[in-house]
Amino acid sequence: MRLIIGSKDDQASVAMSQRLLDTVDFRPFDGQDGVLKHGDFLFSYIQKRHLYMDNLDVGLNGLSQAIDVVIFLSRHSSAADIKSLTVHPTGNFSEAKLGGIVGRLSPTAPADMTSALLEMHSTYRGDEFKVTYEATHHGPALDMPHFYMEIGTTEAQWNNPEAQDTIIRGIFTPRKSFNGAFVGIGGGHYMPKITEYSIENTVAMGHMISKHALENISQDLIRQSVEKTPGCRGFIMDRKGTKSQARETVLSVADSLGLEVIRI
Repeated sequence: MRLIIGSKDDQASVAMSQRLLDTVDFRPFDGQDGVLKHGDFLFSYIQKRHLYMDNLDVGLNGLSQAIDVVIFLSRHSSAADIKSLTVHPTGNFSEAKLGGIVGRLSPTAPADMTSALLEMHSTYRGDEFKVTYEATHHGPALDMPHFYMEIGTTEAQWNNPEAQDTIIRGIFTPRKSFNGAFVGIGGGHYMPKITEYSIENTVAMGHMISKHALENISQDLIRQSVEKTPGCRGFIMDRKGTKSQARETVLSVADSLGLEVIRI
């Protein structure tokens, strides 16, 4: 089953959750206080921001073994006021300013996350929002595979029904079958070339490491990004968005693990 989490401490998450519950027939799940069920999906509210719920899997009252993937509904903030519908994994390559643990990446859900992105991209007909990945960042640190689905960047966008419905379609799209998954390397926070390549070639992405996060990155963190990307076949590298030192680090890890590197 897949668990959808809404946060009552996140205005966008509340708006997205309410739209979800208004349009999908979720009903109380037997024996689980505060948990609703619809088909193969569960929904639950939490009181705090999801970023800091590192112990979420502990508080699921035995449900964690039945859950394949957790999906967090969240706001997206952008200093550049980029209106976006995004998906991304979680983890911290260096400091942990927004939850999680320094130097720890969480397990990704490449098939679910990429299926959601592809569905949103193919069905969104407006021109206000950009459908895109974001690089791996922030918490929580969980042992269960999970990813974020976000609407950015102000209250007007958070309450936009078309944006909310696009997110909902992404959640409920059937999980597609992919030939393995890849770790994304290089480029800006929104991973523009990686996003474009994934959409055009129907390629599943796991962890994605932006140019900024690649500064002084260790081989151990590159290896961890592979380990936390189920079915990882290799790396998709934004050549112009990856400095030479980081490029050599990634190539060294790829060679030692027998992984392919696709340069775009």
